[in-house]
Amino acid sequence: MTFETLRSGNFPRAAMRLLEGFVIGVGMWCMGFAFDLLPGVLGDTPGVLLFAVVATAASLTRARKALVIACGLVAAVVVIVSQTRISGALASRWVRADSLPAKVDAVVVTSAGVNANGTINGEGLDHLLSGLELIRAGIADTLVSTLVVDNFGAGEVSSALDQDRVTAVFGGHITLLRTAESESTREEAVASANLLLPMKITRIVLVASPMHTRRACASFEAVGFKVACVPARSRAPGGGWTPAPWPRDRLTVFGDWVYEIVATSLYRRRGWLRQGAGTAQHVESAHRHFIVAQLPHMVTSVSLPTYRP
Repeated sequence: MTFETLRSGNFPRAAMRLLEGFVIGVGMWCMGFAFDLLPGVLGDTPGVLLFAVVATAASLTRARKALVIACGLVAAVVVIVSQTRISGALASRWVRADSLPAKVDAVVVTSAGVNANGTINGEGLDHLLSGLELIRAGIADTLVSTLVVDNFGAGEVSSALDQDRVTAVFGGHITLLRTAESESTREEAVASANLLLPMKITRIVLVASPMHTRRACASFEAVGFKVACVPARSRAPGGGWTPAPWPRDRLTVFGDWVYEIVATSLYRRRGWLRQGAGTAQHVESAHRHFIVAQLPHMVTSVSLPTYRP
């Protein structure tokens, strides 16, 4: 079926093909959204429209058969992932959770994003709380947070304000350092190196989202840090690496795994990872409980809080 159908006057058949393409396009977008794999505007209204328009147009070309096959394959993956434990099995072999040393120079927490109301998003809050928990446990006296800034039309929103607010609520006496603004894991690693390495801070604990730990820690090692990797305690549905037996959780974890596989491959090709990163020898079993929960709680003793922009 091609655009010749329209010119031949067979409008009912062409209309059904157009409807089929439209349904497939919207369905493909929904499946990508379920896996949380749609980047940028593709995950919003423009993405729905783009998928619908492209698939509708493709339904009248020779690409129709490939479109139907692709939709069928993705649908099969959705069914398998949502109804089995495969996502947890894959994730448990990907998360990096290192043994913690008794003491390091600093705890570094990665950022994730900010909301329009000036708060850091849930993922960023998970990272910060996990880092503060490590500080309370006595792993280090210095907390380092990376900085993200986003524009929501009414103006720029920085993660700095809410990071300071949460740290102040924590109430411990710590030294808080903040890197320059960054927009990716690579930029976070470089900004942290520019700030910390001249201060002779090389041994760090790095806190990142569970599925992101392998790429994040290898990125920081590539710029000169000695890293102990800690997955943040995740409070999001499907967070962590042991999803609950609900389709949404399983799909979220699987989508995170697919994203990290692709991103890690890209980082490796660009030379942004420590050589050998991603091999199983650097990864401990992730079936154990969250590592920070096993640590004792004690407040560090530093004279006065020091905040540096």
